[in-house]
Amino acid sequence: MFDFFNNINWLNLAFSVPALVLALTFHEFCHGLVASILGDDTPRAQGRLTLNPIRHLDPVGTLMLFLFRFGWAKPVEVDARNFRVNRKLGMALVAVAGPLSNLLLALFSAYCINFINSGLIPSNIYFTAFFNMLMLYNVCFAAFNILPIPPLDGSKVVAAIVPDNIAELLYSNTQLYMLLLVLFTTTGYVSKFMTPLVDWCYYFINMLVFA
Repeated sequence: MFDFFNNINWLNLAFSVPALVLALTFHEFCHGLVASILGDDTPRAQGRLTLNPIRHLDPVGTLMLFLFRFGWAKPVEVDARNFRVNRKLGMALVAVAGPLSNLLLALFSAYCINFINSGLIPSNIYFTAFFNMLMLYNVCFAAFNILPIPPLDGSKVVAAIVPDNIAELLYSNTQLYMLLLVLFTTTGYVSKFMTPLVDWCYYFINMLVFA
């Protein structure tokens, strides 16, 4: 998806497939879970409150991730009118759940790697490769999705903070932003914004696990 993946070899690719599927599935599941907790039953009615990847993966979007380093899963549909909290706050909480879920999986992966390295889990090159890929994908997904560009999750947090007229302006041009996002991602410009976010995520994880 980003420059971080340019040096992946075929062996790593074999382990990246299940890691990618798990990262995307858990991300979308957590969107639906938080929406359900806040009172909206739309994700449950559409079968999105499950860890079954078939319910969450978009075949074209997943293939695009491997071929062009840019892709997507099926967005979880949410009806903010059903929230028991303020609609803008509810949408922000649902949005943040995605990147936070990826950080949790990255943290879990880091703990597993640490347990393997310390001998608490029997050393296995396949386990190590899988957890390394799982941590890499989840860190990158968390950093990418928090960018304040529609339709990414970070833009929904911004929309909850700014006045309604600015939020409407922001989302009235979603297709244009999407085209620009694809262009800037495939040409590498997004990586310039991603790098400090990814570095911060790794620093946070290292501080919790390896300190």
